[in-house]
Amino acid sequence: MKIAVLGSTYPRSQDDPGVPWQREIVNRTAAAGHDVTVLAPSWRALKSHEIDGVPVLRWRYAPSRWETLTHDEGAPNKQGSVLFKIFALTYIIMGSIAVFWWCLRKKFDVLHVHWPFPHGLMSVLPQRILGTRVVMTCHGAELALARNSGGIRKVLAILLGTADELCANSSHTANEIKKLCDSPVHVLPYGATVTAADAGEGTPPKSDPPLLLNCGRLIQRKGLHFLLRALPQILEKQEVKVVITGEGDCKQEWMELTTELGLDDVVEWAGFVSGERLAELYHTCSCYVHPAIFDDRGDTEGLGVVLVEALRHRKPVVASGVGGIVDVIKHEKTGLLVPEKDTDALAAAILRILEDSELAERLANDGYDFCQEVFDWDRILDATVDVYRGTAA
Repeated sequence: MKIAVLGSTYPRSQDDPGVPWQREIVNRTAAAGHDVTVLAPSWRALKSHEIDGVPVLRWRYAPSRWETLTHDEGAPNKQGSVLFKIFALTYIIMGSIAVFWWCLRKKFDVLHVHWPFPHGLMSVLPQRILGTRVVMTCHGAELALARNSGGIRKVLAILLGTADELCANSSHTANEIKKLCDSPVHVLPYGATVTAADAGEGTPPKSDPPLLLNCGRLIQRKGLHFLLRALPQILEKQEVKVVITGEGDCKQEWMELTTELGLDDVVEWAGFVSGERLAELYHTCSCYVHPAIFDDRGDTEGLGVVLVEALRHRKPVVASGVGGIVDVIKHEKTGLLVPEKDTDALAAAILRILEDSELAERLANDGYDFCQEVFDWDRILDATVDVYRGTAA
């Protein structure tokens, strides 16, 4: 098949760590023999290029210095910007023109639209005029926008109703889609994108002092301020070190909170790290902590691929029981779930992992087995291709 994958972001260079799950499924689909092209917006006048041998076609929508609506924190976290309001319309118009032109020239069999608002608008002409098959996948952010805007809700509901196939990254996201559209929804999660150096069964490697790890974009819905506020309680009973990777618009605020709480010697803000360093951190951490929340816009984790990474590295996990996290972390089976924004419960769960080695080992091993079965890339690829062909159950 000739497949176009459309979304708001894709790595800007070979070393760009953005959307690793999407890059992985694109590469695997291409390796399976399909002709795959990525359609994505430009970033500061970035021209069309290739990543991993896959063509990435970029559309321009603003002068170079202002072409920054996407990537890094992502568009939903930039809504307050005046520039966002100015260029959001040109983003949709120029994207619609470019996507139609590429579909006309390249005669794609399938247009896979990620984040159907606003990208579903760009699929209307290819579908109606060219007969291109349209698959739409929701990740959660567009549904949060719809909850806060009646206009967006109506538009998104119409767009979802036009899709030939609808997909979601988790059961939580699928349930949110069903509130807008009565079409069947396929749940297509992601697999791990960081290679586990050594996930052999047995006692996980221990750092001294124990290392707590969190990875991802530093945005409000990650809830890291609750981990920071839980640390004093943890430190009363157990010395720990914390490493937080990634960048985002909340980083400065959270670094200031770290200083305010006297935790500068405890917390390392590592920024973007290489795949090798990330694998090492997963390998040596004592517990992966994911205190996600519903943010001010009602957005939360659609799935949490970092949780899959942690399980793949055979690590015990403590996470909030929100959004798609519950598809990955089963309480007392593949990790420990706590209520969102509850620092006492978060601290207690982390201490429980650190103080009970048998529990930590059991959760790590059971989580690894669960991950291997449910989040296997071969299974995900087969299911994705079945959706493209219209043969998915």
